[in-house]
Amino acid sequence: MKFKSNLSVTIILVICSFVQSCSRYSPRLEAALSLAGENRVELEKVLEHYRRDWKKYKAACFLIENMVGRYTLTSQKLDSLDAEFFDAVGNLDIRFEDTEVNVYLVQVKVNEIWNRVLAKYGDPTKYHYGRSDDLRSVTADYLIDNIDEAFATLDYPWTSHLSFEDFCEYVLPYRYGSEPLTEGWRHYFRERYKWIADSLAGDTDPVAVCRLINQDIATWFLPAGGGHIFKNHPRSLSVEQLRKCRLSSCVEQAAVALFAMRSMGLAVAHCTIPHWGNRSAGHDFNAILTRDNEWADFSAAKFNPGENEMANKPPKVFVKKFSRKMMPEDELEIVRRFDFPYAGYQDVTSHLVKTSDVTVRIPDSLKKDVSVVYLCVFNNKRWVPVTYSYSRNGKAKFAEMGRRIVYLPQYYKDGRFFPVSDPIFLEKDGRQHPAVADSVHPVSRMVLTRKYGRFKYQLGYAGEMVGARFQGADNPDFENAVTLFTIDSLPDSKMDTFAVAPVKCRYVRYLYPDIFARGNAGNVAEIAFVGEDGKPLQGKYIGIKEANASNIRTVFDGNTRNYLRVYQSADSTAVFPGNVIVVDSPKPIWVGLDLGGERTVTGVAYCPRNDSNNIYPHCTYELFCWDGGWKSLGQRTGQKDSLVYENVPSGCLYILRNRTEGKEERLFTYENGKQVWW
Repeated sequence: MKFKSNLSVTIILVICSFVQSCSRYSPRLEAALSLAGENRVELEKVLEHYRRDWKKYKAACFLIENMVGRYTLTSQKLDSLDAEFFDAVGNLDIRFEDTEVNVYLVQVKVNEIWNRVLAKYGDPTKYHYGRSDDLRSVTADYLIDNIDEAFATLDYPWTSHLSFEDFCEYVLPYRYGSEPLTEGWRHYFRERYKWIADSLAGDTDPVAVCRLINQDIATWFLPAGGGHIFKNHPRSLSVEQLRKCRLSSCVEQAAVALFAMRSMGLAVAHCTIPHWGNRSAGHDFNAILTRDNEWADFSAAKFNPGENEMANKPPKVFVKKFSRKMMPEDELEIVRRFDFPYAGYQDVTSHLVKTSDVTVRIPDSLKKDVSVVYLCVFNNKRWVPVTYSYSRNGKAKFAEMGRRIVYLPQYYKDGRFFPVSDPIFLEKDGRQHPAVADSVHPVSRMVLTRKYGRFKYQLGYAGEMVGARFQGADNPDFENAVTLFTIDSLPDSKMDTFAVAPVKCRYVRYLYPDIFARGNAGNVAEIAFVGEDGKPLQGKYIGIKEANASNIRTVFDGNTRNYLRVYQSADSTAVFPGNVIVVDSPKPIWVGLDLGGERTVTGVAYCPRNDSNNIYPHCTYELFCWDGGWKSLGQRTGQKDSLVYENVPSGCLYILRNRTEGKEERLFTYENGKQVWW
């Protein structure tokens, strides 16, 4: 679809050259109208309707000129699937007071509906789709209603700072993606939020309005849990579907804010990070234009302006504009190398994160071949471009790049990317230096414990075990229990064993910290009580009455890749998997073993919920270093929970690949005897 959009822009450029002297419209408007076919009549109705209202006429021109490449995917089968799925999900009786617990409960119910619908209609990613282009299908009534409703918001005091250009880009647009168009969405939200105009009468702060609407969205929209469904949905969700979807990925979060807030005259943009700089994938969120014409980012139903969290490292942050930049064919050829629509984006990186300019020196041997340099980040599998620059006087300069990221400058030739130079480290403080492999001064001994960094959510899972106690007793009620060990620091992601003062007991248990006060699920992957022979003790599973054998077995099965969690729910109709303990109200949670007789405990072991990116004995790994390209340093089999390599080139980038299983891999350096992730 990206190629077709670029082709459409190219067609406009050609058409413009023929119509400059023979049309009553501007060349760009005439070019768009000429692509409308029989629907040109509808579009000209809009222009004629506003002929005597200059601002609305210009707004209509703006929308029509920038309709090129905008469309809805069409499929009767998908329409049927969507109708059944969203109606069923929309009818679920869901309370939004809590977050963690309700997200999971909603997931259980929504997944059940989604799987049922898929079984009936098949995988929608494999359907045959048509395409309904806006230029050939949008009606005059739809556009006129959209324009009139958008202009009506200019009576609100918080719109007084908006320029006409900002109004057109961030208030006026009638769609955000490839969603089916919905009639009357502006009117619906204006009615829903008309109380704001009364309660904030005379208030000119758009951020205050944004906060109020965002708080309301949180009462009917969950900002999580739907990524596995909606990221594979073939087209964007309509307004009606967003109101019913219950769960969401970050794209749906951004979309719901656009519709709700633009309907009240707020200049809200859809922000995107096409690729993170320190992990795979990207992110979508929003930003509002403040009275000072600065962007304040937020996340719908989750974080208000000034509170938003940038969980990872963005190399570039863009605002999606409704207008399309007109590019000559040679520049269009450059941006086709990106896997996102670069031509429709505005760079706002420096507005939201700390940045530095990066200068790349082009070697003499490449100066004849390199006219354009792409700055790339690693997406766990390959280097992908995030921006580009022209070569001038043997240099390529890249403005406002996100920090604490490693970049690789590349050029494109014969259908492939090639390195221009060594990777460049852009440090947190703005310092820059190349990653150069040094075989003269190697790392004599490199000990590796993971192939992928521990991100914030993984550290969060580990933190859920802090405060837990391992206890022993001579009775099943644990009266006068002896605390053998307390977890008082953040656990590692692997199974760790700790010696304890030997204690004789028959009953042992893992007593959870107060997970209800903390608002988490108490995730645990594995626990063990170690006997005199250094091996885990075995026994009969015991625990609170709500914990069954399937629950408890999860943490005593020797497998650190599965995990046990606890949820509070009074919903007797919900069906939970075997790794979930469900209680109807807060209470002390514990699981343990009846050892069948008195045994001596000499140690305990535990592992938090993790991402299975540790080192495992049954797996074969291969280490690579970057030296003009990835060079293998040989394969090793995991030894317990680590790998050892000797005489490894220093000063460069490394990546460790599991040749047996798994897919997540991440760049790292080796500093002071530890892996440092990039």
